[in-house]
Amino acid sequence: MQLKRNISKTSLLFLSIGSIVGSGWLFGSFYTAQLAGPAAIIAWVLGGLFVAIIALTFAELSTMLPLSGGSIAYSLMSHGKMAGAIFGWITWLWTMVVVPIEVQAVMQYASNYIPNVTERVNNAEELTTKGLLLATVLMALLSIINVIGVKIMAETNKMVVIWKLIIPVAVAYLLLTTKIHPENLTSQGFAPFGFNGILSGIAIGGVSFSFFGFQTAIFLAGEAKNPQKSIPFALFGSILACMILYAVLQLGFILSLDPKSIENGWQQINFTGDAGPFAGIFVGLGLAFMVKVLYFDAVLSPLGTAVGFVASSSRILYSMSLQNDAPKALAKVNRYSIPWLAILANFVLGMLFFLPFSGWQSMVAFLSAAIVVSLACGPICLPIFRKKFPNIPRPFNLPYANFISFVAFYICNLLLQWTGWSTVWKLQFAVALGVLIFLGSYFFSNGLKKEKLHIKSFSWIVLYLALSTLTSYLGTFGGGVGIISMQMDFIVILITSAIIFMTAQKTALSDEESNILYDKLISEHLKNKIS
Repeated sequence: MQLKRNISKTSLLFLSIGSIVGSGWLFGSFYTAQLAGPAAIIAWVLGGLFVAIIALTFAELSTMLPLSGGSIAYSLMSHGKMAGAIFGWITWLWTMVVVPIEVQAVMQYASNYIPNVTERVNNAEELTTKGLLLATVLMALLSIINVIGVKIMAETNKMVVIWKLIIPVAVAYLLLTTKIHPENLTSQGFAPFGFNGILSGIAIGGVSFSFFGFQTAIFLAGEAKNPQKSIPFALFGSILACMILYAVLQLGFILSLDPKSIENGWQQINFTGDAGPFAGIFVGLGLAFMVKVLYFDAVLSPLGTAVGFVASSSRILYSMSLQNDAPKALAKVNRYSIPWLAILANFVLGMLFFLPFSGWQSMVAFLSAAIVVSLACGPICLPIFRKKFPNIPRPFNLPYANFISFVAFYICNLLLQWTGWSTVWKLQFAVALGVLIFLGSYFFSNGLKKEKLHIKSFSWIVLYLALSTLTSYLGTFGGGVGIISMQMDFIVILITSAIIFMTAQKTALSDEESNILYDKLISEHLKNKIS
């Protein structure tokens, strides 16, 4: 059985753009401006370039091995059972977290027309008891839709994508043509928080989070016509188009702000309705019709994204349970062949996710850190697969693969560092919890018939997590102690990246073990492909 290559170049581009334009556009301009001031425009350009470099490594991997599981399958073949399980945990974690983030986006915009849904605490919008109850209802509805009616939502996906593209373009146009204040660009300096502010904007302002939707082009790479041309076109085309769109939206946001709203500094941006930033601006501009459009979009776009991630996160958890990487009970399906217990588990854990995070921005910071770690698998695996699987056809062949892989891995580690200590320690705690759950499931499920863990090959991940935790704690971002200055970040992370990268290459499985796992994965993929 082979995947049919029936997705055209333009269709792949369209799908990728639709995935990038999510709830990030509703809030990214506001939070990035708070962190970087007018230099937020630069943050969108740099963020797009960084993500494009990371995406290149997955372009070859996904066309070479179009398997379900992505980074889970790659890490399993390169570094064995335990590595695959932990990357599976991290991938499941971030796909599960997307759902409460999108619900949080709906709640924050809804606070403009439903009273007492959120309250401002330490400059962040936290859900009230009423807001948490409404969020629970939305989360439950999303789960129910996936259990009994996901096909109905799939049929309307194309119209949702078209809507998601039209609205931000219209918003950017109206912001730049209605009433602008050019003095906002320079009144407090173009980059009031320096380069540090730009980097923070990329990592936790919603910039990197917004661009991570590029993965749709990678997930569908095995079904693309002429992948040698269509994948680079979709990757760079979608990232470039959205880079321009987001930069223009950011410019429009900055220019349309009433100067009084930033008189206390960019960190204290304040205007009526700023819980839903663009809607609040349109209220000030007197464009009431656009306010209604945005309120509708702020429900449709995030929930449209959330429905898909309820499905994908439950399938990942289902797959993990089949591999004994999670409790076996999570593999139970209902009469519609839907993994309902996995969906239920994700619902409960998703609700718990609202508790330690205050507002959309802090949620996005955690999600971005988790995605960055999961994406680090691509740059690590590509050079290994060049050596281990030289004869597998590569429809897309990345030039200078070893160099670009290291640069991509370095960028992943910089992005992780810039999310800050307050985010990194929470992620590392979640990963450590995943290790414990995996080991418990492993020994409980397998008993004396234990599958080989490949602990030696897993050692690079232990080193990776340890060094990234240490550098984050010693850094200046997000509550770090400040021993490593922002300027030194680049050098320190370069050195640690080189150490981890070389360790990962040296601790890879033997060619024989990798080929055994490859044959097993291919066999399982052909026998039981998960949709």
